[in-house]
Amino acid sequence: MEFYDAVHRRRTVRKFLAREVDFKTLKRILEAGNQAPTWNHSRSWSFIILRTEEEKEYAFSHAKKIADRFDADKYLHTPRPYPTTLAQKMYAYAMPRQYTMLRDAPVVVIPVFKGRGLNSRYVSGLNPFATIWCVIENIFLASAAEGLGCSMRIPLNEEQDEVKAKLKVPPTYMIPAFIGIGYADPDEKIPEQNRASLDKQLHFGRWK
Repeated sequence: MEFYDAVHRRRTVRKFLAREVDFKTLKRILEAGNQAPTWNHSRSWSFIILRTEEEKEYAFSHAKKIADRFDADKYLHTPRPYPTTLAQKMYAYAMPRQYTMLRDAPVVVIPVFKGRGLNSRYVSGLNPFATIWCVIENIFLASAAEGLGCSMRIPLNEEQDEVKAKLKVPPTYMIPAFIGIGYADPDEKIPEQNRASLDKQLHFGRWK
């Protein structure tokens, strides 16, 4: 698949087919992740792979609790002084699926990167965080190139701590996201999204 085709095909998938992902394909995707730029030239990240339903149920019990208690209908119909936005509609669609989109993915990849915490006092303090998101974007695009889709959940602070403890991740590492990988269900509803206008985003020489 051409690069720009992969870019335009990539989207968040929250409903997967019950079809296995070949391990050789997964390795190609993760090797693409390893091609991402790295701030300290050490590529100090690793990947935890979850494949069984038992592994995913054990790891993502926190996500399940959050999804189970979210009332999408109540959220959408809460009185507001403005019309419901596309972002709120997307949130109402995504939240109840925060667990099932991981459980039902044939493979879940959990990237971990070396860093005890995020120091945002200086921009350079976020270098490890920026690097791992370059890795994740490569994984997304490689998955699209392979004809696969990805779901993504970014853990809450306490959720990260819980999953790290369950999966015995060293304390010097952090988890930026959980990534479900599989074949997208073609019948999944695709919520409407705002589209960026590049002409409005461009500023030449200075902001104004």
